[in-house]
Amino acid sequence: MQKEKYLIIPNNKELKLFNNFNTFILPLKDYSIGFDIYFNLDEINELSNKYNVYVIMNKFLHKNIDEFRKIYNSFNKNIMFIVEDIGLTDIISKDRLVMYENHILSNYSAINYLNELGYKNVVINNDLTIDEIKEIKNKTKSNLFYFYISKNHLMYSRRNLVSNFNKNYNLENKDSYKLRELVSNKILDIKEEKDGTVVTFDKIFCASKYLNEFGNINLIINLSGIDDINTKMILVNYNNKELYNLIDSDYYFLEHDIKYKVGDL
Repeated sequence: MQKEKYLIIPNNKELKLFNNFNTFILPLKDYSIGFDIYFNLDEINELSNKYNVYVIMNKFLHKNIDEFRKIYNSFNKNIMFIVEDIGLTDIISKDRLVMYENHILSNYSAINYLNELGYKNVVINNDLTIDEIKEIKNKTKSNLFYFYISKNHLMYSRRNLVSNFNKNYNLENKDSYKLRELVSNKILDIKEEKDGTVVTFDKIFCASKYLNEFGNINLIINLSGIDDINTKMILVNYNNKELYNLIDSDYYFLEHDIKYKVGDL
């Protein structure tokens, strides 16, 4: 797999529209949640003949793991897998696997431990400060990935939170809401899909202000949930340090330390 600095999670299946990019992360249908579009096995294999392709699977899979075991060997051998459910490590070979333990991989000790176990490709949290990211970069030898631009996934639940809310209050059958969180006074997007509900921050997380600090970290641009105007602005200015000033962005985590991280417990 050719190493690329920027990897795109598209919000349109016409990948030729993203003509500056050759590396894509494709959400796998029935195994991913919180994205605009999903791809099936045949689509992914076809695209992997033209592009560098990673498959992302971020659902808690349970019995679906056995279903994936049946299809794993049908994927083209040049495809990599970004996985959150650690049970998939029993199926996917270590050289094709990128560990994505969302909200967990927040320090160099955890990353180095995984490296010792043979998991050398990892996605680090994007609720880290820039100083914490630089420390991880300097104190690990792993191949690091980072959500550089994205609407942050704050929570994922297997529960059907939106439909249960509608039923409880006798509301119309909507699958998404925008809610204002009372403590922070921030807007959150709540979206229910098959097998679960995802909560994302309404603003676009953008780390371009510190672009020169990332070095050889692989930077993920997740366009899911981002409107056409901001998508176009991102695609033109993704490698411009001033991008964060050109879109409705947020980079709070990069400058404010989160004292009690799940991954540090």
